Amino acid sequence: MKMKKYICLLLLFVLVFSCTFTVNAETPYSNYYLNMKNGSLDMPLPIPAAYEVYTIIDNPTTETGKLKNPQDIFIDDDDNIYVVDTGNNRIVKYDSDYNYVLEISGTGTYPEDMSALKNPKCVYVDSKSGTILVADSGNSRIVEYTKYGNLLYSFETPNSELLSEDFVYQPMKVTKDTRGYIYVCNNGDYNGIMQLSADGEFRSYYGTNKVNLSFWESLAKVLWDREDRKGSVVTLPYTFTNIFASDDGYMYATTTTATPPQVRKINIAGSDVLYGSFNFVDQSVMSNMKGGTQTFIDVTVDSNNNMFILDQRYCRVYSYDKWGNNICVFGSDGLGRGQIRVPVSIEVDSRGRVYVLDDATSTIIVYEPTDFIKTVHKANNMFINGQYEESLPIWEEILEKDSYYTLALINKGKIEMRKALTDSSKEYESYKTAMDYFVEAEDAANASTAYVEIRTYFIRENFSIIVIVIVALLLLLIGYKAFKRYRRKKYGVTPEKKNVFTAIKNFFGRVYGVIRHPVDGFEGIRYENKGSYSDMFLVMILYTIVAVASEYVTSFIFRDGQALDLINPMQIVLTSLLPWFVMCVVNYGVTTIMYGEGRLRDVFIAGAYCHAPWMFAMLPIHALTQILTLEEASLWNLCNTILMILVIFLVYFAIKGIHGFHPVKAFVVLFITVVGVAAVAMLFMLVYGLTSQLFTFISQIVKELGYLV
Repeated sequence: MKMKKYICLLLLFVLVFSCTFTVNAETPYSNYYLNMKNGSLDMPLPIPAAYEVYTIIDNPTTETGKLKNPQDIFIDDDDNIYVVDTGNNRIVKYDSDYNYVLEISGTGTYPEDMSALKNPKCVYVDSKSGTILVADSGNSRIVEYTKYGNLLYSFETPNSELLSEDFVYQPMKVTKDTRGYIYVCNNGDYNGIMQLSADGEFRSYYGTNKVNLSFWESLAKVLWDREDRKGSVVTLPYTFTNIFASDDGYMYATTTTATPPQVRKINIAGSDVLYGSFNFVDQSVMSNMKGGTQTFIDVTVDSNNNMFILDQRYCRVYSYDKWGNNICVFGSDGLGRGQIRVPVSIEVDSRGRVYVLDDATSTIIVYEPTDFIKTVHKANNMFINGQYEESLPIWEEILEKDSYYTLALINKGKIEMRKALTDSSKEYESYKTAMDYFVEAEDAANASTAYVEIRTYFIRENFSIIVIVIVALLLLLIGYKAFKRYRRKKYGVTPEKKNVFTAIKNFFGRVYGVIRHPVDGFEGIRYENKGSYSDMFLVMILYTIVAVASEYVTSFIFRDGQALDLINPMQIVLTSLLPWFVMCVVNYGVTTIMYGEGRLRDVFIAGAYCHAPWMFAMLPIHALTQILTLEEASLWNLCNTILMILVIFLVYFAIKGIHGFHPVKAFVVLFITVVGVAAVAMLFMLVYGLTSQLFTFISQIVKELGYLV
């Protein structure tokens, strides 16, 4: 009985503290929206169910037999479905109502039977002629059939001087563009997508891949020549996992790389034009689930150029519009209705239904768009096509169903900005309303654009008042200084009265004196005992308060859209004090070995004084962001850079003055100290990672025990 109580308590603990993920109550899988910031996906926001299971195609008739290890699916313009049944070496066709139509398979083996397939991997149907292309991987060829399944051509391994001598042909994916060119993804080919003519002759490589080098690999390439780098691990370009040719002439492709570009949109010239260097990685699933990088296995595009990307590892479907805005995310791993085990291919038909081919269950899961997502597509298509005013009431309808749907808020803000351009009488009100929408959507970039117009309007309407206020302030300053000179000349220097303000003035005078004369200031701390613990604590307390206040006074635009209530003051306090403490301890350890003269007391006091520039200037610099825009961020970055350089100089002079080092030796000690701090940080991350894994392991054991109970 006691054991059961303990197990129940452990289960309660795990339920409270374990990470959860957004799952919609209407479906057994996740439905959410991903906001985008700085070219990457941000926090997931739950939405009403986007897609619901319409049906599951699983051996609908006895004549077709059960699918075995299916690898690809294709849907033609008439919504006929073609499935690559790899395990049975055949292509199976269903009509738009999911009835069996025909099967393409030979009666013998290749090459005796030229129509026979071996380990086929992909199928494509020409929209003009209805001919069927199959990547016959096991027979190292591309096969073309008539729309009735009769053999037309067999495109064998291409011969070309452009191909290497050790070239191995194993086509994995095949498609065709509007000009009739055939494109092939060859297994393990790092050169790019193979472009073949209509008769199967090799033309060139298309969408050539680049090598993604890490910082250390790039540094090694600069410092050592090819001979010196012999024997080291060679970094190869990424390969393509799937390709899809859209009707507007673009080639969409998924790649094996974990860093951008995971998905590419390639134009006729072979250049990538998909949202710049957009990062498609969804950090929410990687942090909340089993870990590991995502594997984007397939991509398809609907008639409105909305893109659907399939993640094999986490069984997610990601939908984006033609401008790169996330529409929705749905799906999850599992055995429930609508859940996926091992997705290998994705398609979408003219009705908006999404088809996911599951290799593990050998089924096709058909998802029907809900009324919510149909409304989103309707509004978004109207907006993209320039029907801004007409889409406005539909966006409002969407926000009634989901008040945090960011795309609706952003597009309503853009519509308001267009109103400001067309109606000058409501210019300010429209820009202000637009900015309110952008702030609610946490969209800093568009908020900055709106703020530029608001600021311009305010200056234009109040220019004379602004000039008068500035001139009045200057006159007051000049008058005050003149009065002080007159009073000093008439009465002399008035003796200072000692009070509470005198101590404050003396404190700031001592801190400022160290900044102004760092050599004398730091030597005075060590050899004249000018520093004190009270000054150290006071500097660090003030610095921490300023650091926290600076985060709150930073404008919404420069916080990258982060809401004020998401600021964590305790985290700021920790990140403000911990580096100071670690660096002081490491520096004292290093200087003890290198015969430094400074005491631990001196190191901590001097380290605190090094924060003085931040203590004095951080708050006003961050407050400056209230009148700046992203286009003027370079000014803000320059101020922060100057502050950082000043702090580094103070650290250098502190090491030199406290320990009595030669200038060169002080620089060496500074470098070793930085390396030591980095080592401590890496050790901390290692311990933290191991502890997290241990906690996850214990949680899994407790869950298993819960199942037994």
